[in-house]
Amino acid sequence: MMQPALKQDPSFGLDVQVFMDVIACGDAARRTSLALQIAAFLGEPSATAGEREQVLPAARRLAADESSEVRHAFAEALSGLQQLDADLFFTVVSDEEDIALPFLSVTPALDALRMLAVLRAGGEARQAVIAARPGLAPEVIDVITRELPLTVNALLLENPDCRLGPQHFRTLYQRFGAEPDMLELLLAHPGLPPVIRIVQARRAATSIRTLLSERAWLSSSQAAELVVDAEENAMLDVLSGASRHELPAAVAFLIDNELLTPALIVHAACQGAMHVVAECLAGLSGLPPRRVEEQMYQPGRFRALHARCGLPQSCYWTLQAACDVAAEENEEGLRHSIEEFGARIIETLLTRYEALPLSEQPRQLGFLGRYGAETTRHLASRLRAGLERAA
Repeated sequence: MMQPALKQDPSFGLDVQVFMDVIACGDAARRTSLALQIAAFLGEPSATAGEREQVLPAARRLAADESSEVRHAFAEALSGLQQLDADLFFTVVSDEEDIALPFLSVTPALDALRMLAVLRAGGEARQAVIAARPGLAPEVIDVITRELPLTVNALLLENPDCRLGPQHFRTLYQRFGAEPDMLELLLAHPGLPPVIRIVQARRAATSIRTLLSERAWLSSSQAAELVVDAEENAMLDVLSGASRHELPAAVAFLIDNELLTPALIVHAACQGAMHVVAECLAGLSGLPPRRVEEQMYQPGRFRALHARCGLPQSCYWTLQAACDVAAEENEEGLRHSIEEFGARIIETLLTRYEALPLSEQPRQLGFLGRYGAETTRHLASRLRAGLERAA
């Protein structure tokens, strides 16, 4: 095996002619041996920039060797180098896929600028490898989400190390939201902004409404109620699952698009999602969340907040009862289940408020019969029926 060496006097640099002789006259085994030695030399910390420059012509020749075995061995040896000459790098990347793709998947010499060059000039296979790599720069993710095909973006969504921002998700939803497989990936991603989930819930509700209308499976009133409930359930799930940083933007979106209804707020209250109720009331009232919570949970202060939010009087007592139950939870350090919370609202409505007319109780129970958890719905419906018969 040939062992090229430095001359004794470093000022003369490397004797590179022997490299060229091996490349010109040596067989594949000798060229492979030379390629491995050059790769090791390029990764040697003690090698100077001038010495590396001297071996680059030979390295570039080997990267384009006629033998795929030589090129494969050289690419594998180069794949661990932190720094790599641009011409040498792109020679390897432009090779056959069985050589280029393994190199591209692991090389640390692939910075953001090189990634962008490969994304724009390479084919889908190379784009896919980059989409699956860790540590993608924001500008790389920008290009992938804006310009590249669905298959590449699917890999991006499945990349656990990739940090997508809200705009990336919006772009993907706008481009691929009608594709079932991509939509499934988007909805399964924990980083998908709540606003997009709300938009998708409305689209799904519209599709259900159209289907029910075409098939005439239900009366128009039954179909309308079913769709509204499904849409509200989906939106409430989104709001309940949003982080404290995401929730204000989601509520603001509902308000800006006139989607935040009293029914949705009552629905949240009946489910015990009082943090959602508080954020909705903060958005409607224009008050800071802390002041809203004070007015929700301190005795005698909720009525003014309810009026300031412009909510109808018909839902006042159910919201007041939910606030009172939540305030007691806070005082006692308890956290009721959804069923327990709903049962406590019913108990509060029926036993606590002298100002609540008996004639109004069935309507308030009707809210819980529609929006509460399953056990709560059954209990509220039975009690409502009993009150209406007694009347």
